[in-house]
Amino acid sequence: MVTSEPLNRYVAALTDTFRRVRDKREAHYQSCRVLCDMAADPRVMTAVLQAHLGRPGTLNWKHYPVLGMEIEHNPYYTLVANCWIPLPGRETDVSTKTVHHHGNMLLTTVTAFGPGYEHWTFTRPEVVDPEQELYAMTVIERGPHPRQHVAFVDAFIGHVPLYPGSLSITLALWSNQFPTTWRDVLKRVPMFKGREETLRQLAARVGLTRALDLKVIQYFDFYPTTAGFKGMKERVEFDLGPNEDYLYSLFHVLQQTGNEALGRLVRERLQADAVQDRPLVSTLLADLESGCRVEGRLSDCHLRVPHATFRAAEIERALAASRPAAPRKA
Repeated sequence: MVTSEPLNRYVAALTDTFRRVRDKREAHYQSCRVLCDMAADPRVMTAVLQAHLGRPGTLNWKHYPVLGMEIEHNPYYTLVANCWIPLPGRETDVSTKTVHHHGNMLLTTVTAFGPGYEHWTFTRPEVVDPEQELYAMTVIERGPHPRQHVAFVDAFIGHVPLYPGSLSITLALWSNQFPTTWRDVLKRVPMFKGREETLRQLAARVGLTRALDLKVIQYFDFYPTTAGFKGMKERVEFDLGPNEDYLYSLFHVLQQTGNEALGRLVRERLQADAVQDRPLVSTLLADLESGCRVEGRLSDCHLRVPHATFRAAEIERALAASRPAAPRKA
């Protein structure tokens, strides 16, 4: 948990809501005001970045297209700040990942910084041709997700964010749709943190996935084709890009959010950690402190990925081509 005021008060308010309200959808609804207050408070992002830079090894991370910075993780919910890096050409009609759903998970997201992005939500994927793994969907909502805008994505509802025109940061609140139980507490025991995939595989082998309420990722992801939406039985995640690209993106976030003063924490990390690329960190730190612009980066492995980066026009064509399965005759 981030330990900084006033962020602690916001987190305490969210935790109080989720403890009081057993119905998780209602808890998400009642949390919207707190999330909007957080998004409007510039001290929040400073505290999140302070916590991120305070973690040992943070300058050695590999690169994912979205820089995720955990704010709170407890048995009731998880709260993350997601930093969305724009494409090199600043296109805003390209998907950031597959059309996907989150199984039993609920998501509320509020844009806290930047212009935001275009966001689509879809009806539950409906199988049309199981052999070809083709699915049909229709659009529930398509529109901008600008600063202070709240978006809710229900369980099993497909959605896809498109790339923003410039750096955008969202606060993402996640929870299971079911009331919190001992299983949620067990999954947050420190010895399991960071080992979720290993736990899933072990549980699957011994038949405990249902007992522990662990998601086995099958047909959570879809991409557009000329015949509709192709389902992916197993999730194929982005490869991690080089540390160099992560560092550029991290310093871009520090600079664009006006947190140049946090360079002192970078210097502390240089003293405390075995930093892999000290020369680059020192160069970026000098740029940050002198006001020389630092651009964020996406790695080559994050661009032109057919199943994950496609145009809005391709989604439109898949929507036009997809048809729900005809009802069976009695």
